[in-house]
Amino acid sequence: MESPAHSAPRTGFTTDKSVLRAKTLFLSGPFGAGKTTAAIERISWLLRQERVRGDQILVLVPQPSLGQPYHEALHRPDMPAGALVQVATVASLARSSVALYWPLAAPAAGFAEPRKEPTFLNLETTQYHMDGLVENAVQQGEFDAVRLQRGRIVSQVLDNLNKAALHNFTIDEAYARLENTVPAGEQMTARLNVLRSARRISQAFREMCLQESLVDYSLQMQTFLRHILENDWCRTHLFRTFRHLIFDNAEEETFAAQELVRRWLPHLESALILVDEDGGYRAFLGADPQNADRLAGCTENRARLADSHSMAPGLSSMIGGINRAILGRRGDGGQEKRADVDVSGLPDGSPIVFPEGTHRFYPQMIEWAVGEIERLVKQEGVAPKEIAVLAPFVSDAMRFSIQTRLQEKDIRTASHRPSRALNAEPAVRTLLTLAALAHPSWQRRPSRADVTLTLGSAIAQLDPVRASVLAQAVYNDRDNAGAELAAFEGLRGDVQKRVTFAMGERYEQLRVWLADYRAESEFSPLDRFIARIFGEKLSQPGFGFHEWPEAARLADHLARSARNFRWAIGEQGGAASPVSAEPPSAPVPRQVELSRAYVELVESGALGALHVPSWTEADDAVFVAPAYTFLMRNRAVEVQFWLDIGAEGWWQRIHQPLTHPYVLSRNWPQNQQWSDLHEFQSRQESLRRLLLGLLRRARRSVFLGMSDYGEGGMEQRGPLLNLLNRVQVQA
Repeated sequence: MESPAHSAPRTGFTTDKSVLRAKTLFLSGPFGAGKTTAAIERISWLLRQERVRGDQILVLVPQPSLGQPYHEALHRPDMPAGALVQVATVASLARSSVALYWPLAAPAAGFAEPRKEPTFLNLETTQYHMDGLVENAVQQGEFDAVRLQRGRIVSQVLDNLNKAALHNFTIDEAYARLENTVPAGEQMTARLNVLRSARRISQAFREMCLQESLVDYSLQMQTFLRHILENDWCRTHLFRTFRHLIFDNAEEETFAAQELVRRWLPHLESALILVDEDGGYRAFLGADPQNADRLAGCTENRARLADSHSMAPGLSSMIGGINRAILGRRGDGGQEKRADVDVSGLPDGSPIVFPEGTHRFYPQMIEWAVGEIERLVKQEGVAPKEIAVLAPFVSDAMRFSIQTRLQEKDIRTASHRPSRALNAEPAVRTLLTLAALAHPSWQRRPSRADVTLTLGSAIAQLDPVRASVLAQAVYNDRDNAGAELAAFEGLRGDVQKRVTFAMGERYEQLRVWLADYRAESEFSPLDRFIARIFGEKLSQPGFGFHEWPEAARLADHLARSARNFRWAIGEQGGAASPVSAEPPSAPVPRQVELSRAYVELVESGALGALHVPSWTEADDAVFVAPAYTFLMRNRAVEVQFWLDIGAEGWWQRIHQPLTHPYVLSRNWPQNQQWSDLHEFQSRQESLRRLLLGLLRRARRSVFLGMSDYGEGGMEQRGPLLNLLNRVQVQA
């Protein structure tokens, strides 16, 4: 899908009238061909020419961020007034349906108390309820064979539940498929036992949800697909709610969503299904591009837009070369040329740009990329938001190096890593440490290292050395006095001079604010505390968040997360923690218990739920992210930097021993084993789709950065580099 607001101008682009008037149409094409523009014109035509009410039109997208072009278009002044077109995901449609039809669906779904209102769980609250079950299993050594952090075990077990629901598998069927991925060998028995522990936890979690009327994503989708859509009255009522459908990015949707649309088509007055060719980047989340293509057989008409308006003209030959190299279309009598060539030998004016010289070490590659970005911004006038710096994985060191060097050159950056735990962000750790210092009733004393990080992040221009000196002087983590910060005026004179009185004054303002807050008779909930300290102190001049846009986004994210946790868990009553190592010696106020439970969840490594504003807003900043995250942002840019092209990570899947995105799919035969050949083929196809998706989102050029030795000091000759060599040989 492509947003008109972010795409290159489409000179002479027109929409064929058949696209507007066909009752049911399957429209395919590459990214940037104009499919979303055609869909928006169709909506406008329905509203203006056909006089269709806006609330009878539904736009389905795989994730909320992909609906932004529709929101922007529908709020234009030239759009007809009246009821708004609904832009939704299948998940949001399922949630509203479960809430609406709950009295009919709950008994059939097996909930113990159908009359009790459901509590819908988001990612964070779901992890919270699952965490206790996993913790017990970890303590008993049931997951020793996989050596995963507890948070990763939780996320992979939940992923199995989600995929089972989306593909209409039972829990036992899903884990039977996963057992076929375990290779024979010495570790086979141990790996099978790990999967059986995960199965037991999945079943226990599902039973807990049914007993307490908790509706996580998997149970929400299962209830929607198996009970609401199979109920004649509910299905008829739902299908009559909307008369016109736009199904965008169908290739990024799950089997369940595609089957919902397939069943809905005969009941609609019109439908437009849009598919990006060579898409399906969300395969790890259940995307099924093969089944999306089958929807073409369910529509009366099929059309294709062939030309991309967002890709640099010279990149089409590179796409052809990648397809020939991977899909096996060989020339020269069927013999594929293989050689280790210098891929820097590209013709002048090519949109593919290599450094003039080779980089032996990783930091040299980073310096080259930073220098090129500075040249593009300051000499050629490229806006920072039109530059994306991509890598297979963005480590803390890479992100810090790029952001620090660009900040020195007055170029802003923005970053997003969805698989990164909340507590791994310095801004989040700063806020949680300040919250612990402000709430002595939590009985959670931060470490001195956390206090050092907090002082360095919260006070502007306080470097790490002086932050460490100040933390050692004002904070004692060995006794009860450690719960409170000492006054700056009570420190030794040499310490005050070393920290400087200017930094000491800012520290005192922060310390006094915390002391005044502690003196209040009633404390605020955690989300309100975060909003308050951010607004009253941290965002003010002289403090660390004042000129740190990413910290502001993370503070907003953390406050939203804590608020949703309080609402979801607080509504249930009873204990806030499903598993407690020791019974409390005295009754703990509910608010204290909730806040403490949330902090424990974040510190255990929980992943944060996706909040759309945190990474989709069009900031005037260079975007630094993993390649797949950039594709999910779904926005073309002028210039891309592909760093570390010699790394293996360009085609490797994240290590997930407890789940498998391809085996947990309707496209995979139930009893077939997953072999090394299947793994190789899936990696090749994923690499092809990834590269084509990136190239089609580059309007001007792609800079390729590599170093002989990677970040870890190992020599790099990965599959992407080899593929580029082969493409150049074949050219």
